Amino acid sequence: MSLHSSFFKKWNINAQNAKAMPNTLLYTSYLLRTVSTRDHAEGMASLLPCFWVYMHVGKCMLKLREELGDQVKRCPQFDEWIDMYGGDEFEKEVTDYIEMVDDVASKASAEKVELMKEHFLMCCKLEHMFWDQAMDQMDWPSELNDK
Repeated sequence: MSLHSSFFKKWNINAQNAKAMPNTLLYTSYLLRTVSTRDHAEGMASLLPCFWVYMHVGKCMLKLREELGDQVKRCPQFDEWIDMYGGDEFEKEVTDYIEMVDDVASKASAEKVELMKEHFLMCCKLEHMFWDQAMDQMDWPSELNDK
């Protein structure tokens, strides 16, 4: 969250009145419930897709930026986002986190590993829905807005 907050401050974004879109609320509620009511193994497995997907998207965008060069105009914020999530430092953090999750799983019972997998897969689905929501510019149904 501190990564996002630093961007908000740097780009003078005020998120005070921001509202969570449906899939964001669904995903974050699932994460909060899991990390607050389940053990650390399940919580760690739930958080992994977020880190991993951001790294993957960052790497893909970095490659695309290199291929396109100056053919495409981007605002500086996009380049900073790509540099951060596509960079070696973030990749190292994600790799370290994957190793921590693998270590926890290697010491867990078969039943616990199965629960970790279930949370990981659910969060992969929710992460996908989160990104789709942005691409589709999903909003709450209009009849529910401002009520």
